[in-house]
Amino acid sequence: MGSLAGDAERPRVLSGRAARTFYNAADALLPPESGPGAGDVDLGPLLEERLAGSRLRTRALRLQLWLLEWQPRLRLQRGFSFLPRERRRELLQRGESSAFPPRRRAARALRRLVEELFAQSGAGA
Repeated sequence: MGSLAGDAERPRVLSGRAARTFYNAADALLPPESGPGAGDVDLGPLLEERLAGSRLRTRALRLQLWLLEWQPRLRLQRGFSFLPRERRRELLQRGESSAFPPRRRAARALRRLVEELFAQSGAGA
């Protein structure tokens, strides 16, 4: 996860807080089963590569992760990253089946991103 914050030579793609939220979303979307899950693999370098040169995609992901982190707090719960994996998974699944199309598209796009990066890492093979 350390690579999400960026190297000394490279500017940070995501803040530490956004990186933590991404890591916890990945962990909830692809939990460990018979092998490593997405939370067991450092997807940071792959995410940085994917977002490189795309300010719009980077901003959209930052906003999505910020909203995801704060969503449970609206119900006086802890932030997304501090919830148990099952609760995080429920929130993400609720987003994917939301009646609100922008929320549904964003949640599904986040799942696709995590799945693609996990497959690219070779850990899912």
